Amino acid sequence: MKLIGALVLVAACTLGRTDGANILGVFPINGRSHWVVYESLMKALAARGHNVTVITSFPQKSPIANYTDIDVSKAFPSAVNKISIDLVLNVLSSIFANQWFISSHSLNICQTCIKLPTVQALLKSDIKFDAVFTEIFGSDCDVGYAYHYKAPLLSMISSSHLPWSYDRVGGPDNPSYIPTIVTKVAGKMNFKERVINTLYYIYFKMAWKYYSEWPADKFLKENFGPNTPYINDILYNTSMVFVNGHFSLDGPRPLVPNMVEIGGIHVKPPRPLPKDILKFIEDSPNGVMFFTFGSLIRISTLPKHVLDIFKEVFAKLPIRVLWKYEVDMPDKPDNVYISNWMPQRDILNHPKVRLFMTHGGLLGTIEAVHSGVPVIGIPFFFDQPRNILKVVEKGAGILLEYENLTRESLYGAINAIITNSSYQTNANKLSKRFKDRPLSATETAVYWTEYVIRHKGARHLKTAAVGMPWWKYYLVDVIGFIAIITFAVLFTIYFLLKLAYRKFIKKIDPKNKVKKN
Repeated sequence: MKLIGALVLVAACTLGRTDGANILGVFPINGRSHWVVYESLMKALAARGHNVTVITSFPQKSPIANYTDIDVSKAFPSAVNKISIDLVLNVLSSIFANQWFISSHSLNICQTCIKLPTVQALLKSDIKFDAVFTEIFGSDCDVGYAYHYKAPLLSMISSSHLPWSYDRVGGPDNPSYIPTIVTKVAGKMNFKERVINTLYYIYFKMAWKYYSEWPADKFLKENFGPNTPYINDILYNTSMVFVNGHFSLDGPRPLVPNMVEIGGIHVKPPRPLPKDILKFIEDSPNGVMFFTFGSLIRISTLPKHVLDIFKEVFAKLPIRVLWKYEVDMPDKPDNVYISNWMPQRDILNHPKVRLFMTHGGLLGTIEAVHSGVPVIGIPFFFDQPRNILKVVEKGAGILLEYENLTRESLYGAINAIITNSSYQTNANKLSKRFKDRPLSATETAVYWTEYVIRHKGARHLKTAAVGMPWWKYYLVDVIGFIAIITFAVLFTIYFLLKLAYRKFIKKIDPKNKVKKN
């Protein structure tokens, strides 16, 4: 039966295939954690036989068939291991400063990228594209490429659902039960959490206009011509939005047909581990913990007293520790292995890895969920707290606050996970739910991309809510009309009853006669 199902699936994909489309991916951002999500789909489309051109800061090291890089890496050096803890705590950890930071950063990339000779040569060429991909993140200044080539616009989100991604596809995002990406809650919200969530919701709607929409519209008119439509006219023609999320982890929410979850698309089949790391893991009698703060944060810039907490606690553990650390560590505990780079996906897949300690970046969290590894999260900013809380809610992890981190809390969390089997059991359950899909994340994304191309933008997927003013969307006009009619009817009834009382009741009331006498 499995073989028959596989043959049917292959036949369906073959019959529905869109041959040799020209696809442009506009992904100049220099954050590797973003790029690995977009790269996965671009390479998959090339493997399907499409001609894929990508504006990128991460060119391929070896040529790939049907895949062409527009290399902008010299203008945007990689941000790997570049962010200090001071920048994280003083800027990025503030939701309000963070919104300005990512919008400004994205706009600066757009302004620099479009002036590069290689990009200008692409824009001035007579090439035609059947689809243009952009990123939804800090600013939508890249959507001008879709307008320039008169091609369907498809967008990708490297995180889970962003508050400013719904309007372009008319998706529901009711703050009464759908948490924003920064709301520190998973599951149902109490009154206080709904108040905070609603305030975040309103803030993001307003901040998006001020920091992103208006500056990006100015950029489009300066670089794609003064007759370029207002940016929202382009955005509201978005054919597809791919979200790096999945209901098994994020929780269920209503999605319109052209907003598709592809959480885990970056997860590749595991590769053999480097010999030294493999030996360190396999020689550990009680298993290992893997500790990293991702590809951006330089963990070596943490204050000395915090680093001392980690070292002292790790030294007392009955398990070994793999620690991504950028510089030498003279006082390294004997049970710790350090390196400035580690193959995260491959390490998490090893059966002796019992615990993943992380800052809560989504890609690492998804990889841990995929491999069924319990998580300890020490989040810092943006979506990281909620990423960890989603795992905590499923009983597969523990969250520690960086500001309140102590030797006792850290040791207690690690000890709880390695001694309480329920964390591993719940991690395994979550992993099974996350991987249980009719199509893989990559197959899903490829199918819907080809669907949009086959149907010339697939405008029939758009809901009537796209571009609708908020006062119409929330029925303010209808509620106002019904309220006025109701008031008018009630007032009329009141007026007629009062008139009847004066004309008939008062005339026959004996008290009135007494008063007259």
